[in-house]
Amino acid sequence: MPEPGNPAELKSALVFGLIYAVITLAVAAVKHYSGSTGLYGVAVISGLTDMDAITLSLSRLVESNQLEPDNPWRLILAASLANFVFKGIAATFLGGWRFGLRLLPFFVVVLLGGIALILFWRKEWLLA
Repeated sequence: MPEPGNPAELKSALVFGLIYAVITLAVAAVKHYSGSTGLYGVAVISGLTDMDAITLSLSRLVESNQLEPDNPWRLILAASLANFVFKGIAATFLGGWRFGLRLLPFFVVVLLGGIALILFWRKEWLLA
């Protein structure tokens, strides 16, 4: 097994900073040109490999009152579902089709549950 590297090395920090800057720019541009609904595409694409950048970007938008607080959790959930799909595909690729088929029912339940939350959860339910 290879020796673990230093997670605080400059290369890792620069790569994360670059990813964060690109996601922040994409979030701002999409929000400006197509509104909040366009952010789902950015969230899904960003979430494929990294959840931190989209989560931090959306948190900053809420903090600066550029985004309503009731929407970003849906975007973060969409990003995490995309990340989940990516990991499922990687697990199937590494573990083989039989392993992937064994995982499939669990992935379907999680994906359907996440999509149902995004589509049907209402803020009024929390106030009732």
